[in-house]
Amino acid sequence: MAGIIPKPIKKTPRLYELAPYISFGLAFVVVLAYVALFFVGNRTSQTLWDLEDKIAQVGTKEEKNIETQLLLDKQKIDDFAVLFSDHKQASNFFDFLEENCHPKIWFNKLELNTQDFQVILTGETSNFETLGQQIVIFQEQELVKSIEISDLSVAKNGRANFAVILHLDPQIFKYNE
Repeated sequence: MAGIIPKPIKKTPRLYELAPYISFGLAFVVVLAYVALFFVGNRTSQTLWDLEDKIAQVGTKEEKNIETQLLLDKQKIDDFAVLFSDHKQASNFFDFLEENCHPKIWFNKLELNTQDFQVILTGETSNFETLGQQIVIFQEQELVKSIEISDLSVAKNGRANFAVILHLDPQIFKYNE
């Protein structure tokens, strides 16, 4: 008779009933955490690649030093170019004088003022006619703005002494390449 009396059904603990739900919940949280860490890792990798690209564009410390030195050298060259463009080349006047000097005139003193663009030539010639020809030669030149004659005299040997002031065009002192 052992089987006729119903025995009370043992109730399973509540934990056993909830165990499948807890297991599925934990598995879901693990999968969610994996996905989240995957995306954070990708974003971090992309940021790292971007930073590496920026570093590559900026260059190394040695490249920075070379770039700084090049910029300093460029500045010096630019400064020199400005100075050189403003430089007055006085030797141009001597070329001008050589081309426009009468063969019978001797200049024994020359005062060249590149600031005022004028020159004082003191010299002598055999006669005043030759001096007149020299004045005409100078007047025909575009680089001569005006001419002043002073200190005309006749020396003991019969030669004519003179001083001529030439006011020149500033272009005569420009650097010619």
